[in-house]
Amino acid sequence: MKLNFGTVLFDFDGTLFDSSEGIFKSLKYAFRADNKPEPTDKELRRFIGPPIYDSFKNFYSYDDDKIDFMVKKYRERYREKGLWESKAYDGIPELLKKLHDCGVKTATASSKPEQFIISILKKNNLYDYFDYVGGVTFDEIRSDKTEIIENALNKLGSSKSDAVMVGDRKFDIDGAKGAGIPCIAVLYGFGSLEEFREHGADYIVSTPGEIEKLIISE
Repeated sequence: MKLNFGTVLFDFDGTLFDSSEGIFKSLKYAFRADNKPEPTDKELRRFIGPPIYDSFKNFYSYDDDKIDFMVKKYRERYREKGLWESKAYDGIPELLKKLHDCGVKTATASSKPEQFIISILKKNNLYDYFDYVGGVTFDEIRSDKTEIIENALNKLGSSKSDAVMVGDRKFDIDGAKGAGIPCIAVLYGFGSLEEFREHGADYIVSTPGEIEKLIISE
């Protein structure tokens, strides 16, 4: 057995967990609170990946005060119900266990609030497979993905030469490039092959099993 990477950083939504049900329902709750028509699920897919503040500003042109209101209403429902409307992708628990058993350092590097990530991982008995949970705090308005990745690497004490990022959107690829590490892009999440090729993903895979094969050579 050979480890091709000693440290693996994971995006969360769309990479480890399919959190779309809880996210979409909570976003619709926020739009109803603002007396606006509910966007379709297709429109709301754009929210998965970038920081939520950026999404409200870029996709709906809300000003800062309105964004604060929308995020507050979104998290109001998400904290109560949406958090639990998520499921680990098939093969992810097995992948995390394998990496853990082989001594690979693992962490999340996500634009999702850390407390939400921790709660979901603990609920699904996956928390102990991670050496560090990296995300954002509730009061962070915008979060640079490169900074999130670099922070996770620093917390782990890992070298960039031995690390890889795994994600499902262009933000993960661009963030990894900014941090100077390669990125494995996963097709089972919310990104597309066209997006991955355009942003220069180092590897493109279809399943968690393929992620394992890139990290561990038998």
